[in-house]
Amino acid sequence: MHALYLVMDPETLPLARDIFKLSQHPTQNFPFCVMSINMTCIALHALREEALSKECNRRQQVVGVLNEFYVATFLHLYQLWKSQQKTISDSGFVLKGNSLCLYSRLNRVQLLTSLWNTITSPLCLCSPPEVELFAKKNPKQMLRRLDVFLRERRYPDPTAQRPSPCLGGRGARSEGTRGKEMHFTGVCELPLNMEGEARLI
Repeated sequence: MHALYLVMDPETLPLARDIFKLSQHPTQNFPFCVMSINMTCIALHALREEALSKECNRRQQVVGVLNEFYVATFLHLYQLWKSQQKTISDSGFVLKGNSLCLYSRLNRVQLLTSLWNTITSPLCLCSPPEVELFAKKNPKQMLRRLDVFLRERRYPDPTAQRPSPCLGGRGARSEGTRGKEMHFTGVCELPLNMEGEARLI
């Protein structure tokens, strides 16, 4: 369901395309859906270990926070993978480090203080092991970085008027997408191509 959330949201769709494009890179490729499942595992572990409890309580919702945290974790992996020229042989180390960082609650004050230094940089400056470790230690930072990333995509011109920079600014974004009607094609509506032998779909 998280991969569906990533591609169905108009604001995260460009990020999904960038991640997919990187997953098809000649040397830096990785299995997109398998990596997505890994990001879901990291997000669920962070939720189980109560690293997201504060944010869930603040917003009075769990699924929305979990979905955004999943996207934030995937964004972190994407930036790390791209900036440090990671390959599939690095994936275990990168993923495990990312999960350990996300789960730990030690030095939270230091990590939140360094938030503004990290958030302004388009690249992740963490040392490996990265993704899980960073996400578990810094859930709030991960969500803020996602908001900043999406805001920069939405308003590439720094002089453009932006909404107030609050955590959870994605709520305003969802109001803008509410009016758009989505059309889905059901499996039964797909045209059948029955040339040759009949095939199961």
